[in-house]
Amino acid sequence: MKRAIIVLAFLLVPVMTFALVPGGKISKVKVSSLVSQYRGKQGVEVIEIGRLGTALLKGVAAMADGNDKDTREALTALKGIKGLTIISYEDAEAVLKQKINGKVEKMLKGVELLMEAKDDGETMRIYGTFNEKTGKVSDVGIFSPTDGTFIFLAGSFNLEDISKATAK
Repeated sequence: MKRAIIVLAFLLVPVMTFALVPGGKISKVKVSSLVSQYRGKQGVEVIEIGRLGTALLKGVAAMADGNDKDTREALTALKGIKGLTIISYEDAEAVLKQKINGKVEKMLKGVELLMEAKDDGETMRIYGTFNEKTGKVSDVGIFSPTDGTFIFLAGSFNLEDISKATAK
C-alpha cells in the first residue's frame, strides 16, 4: 500500500507541475504581503485604490467628459477594474531594489507573460491571465525592474474594448 501511494505521488507530481506553469494568476494576497513588507521603507512609495476608489474615479471621469466618444470607450475598457496597486521603488537603495525585484519576479513565476518591451536598457513586462473563450485578461501586473515599478490591476478587461480605446 505504501509503495502504491509513493508511485501515485511520483505520477501526479509532473501533472500538477504542468498545471502550474503558464496560466497561473497573480495572487492578491501576495501583492498585499509585498505592500505590507515594504510600505514605509526609504525610497518606496505605495498607492492602493480599492473597489470604491476605482468606482469614484470612473464616475468623476464620466461626469467630466461623459459625452465624448473617446472617454466613453476608455471608461468601457476600464469598467472591469476592481482595484489598483502601485509600488514605486525607483529611489530605494540598490540592495532594497534588488530584494523587491526578486520578490516580484518570484510572485510572477508561472503567470503568463503577455508582453515584454525593451528600450534603451529598460525592460517592461506585462503579465496576466488570458481567457481565449471570453477574450478577457484578468489580474494584470505591469513590472519594470529597471524603473523599480510594479503595478497591479485587479479585475478583468475585455481586449476588444481596450483595442478600441487605444486605437486613436
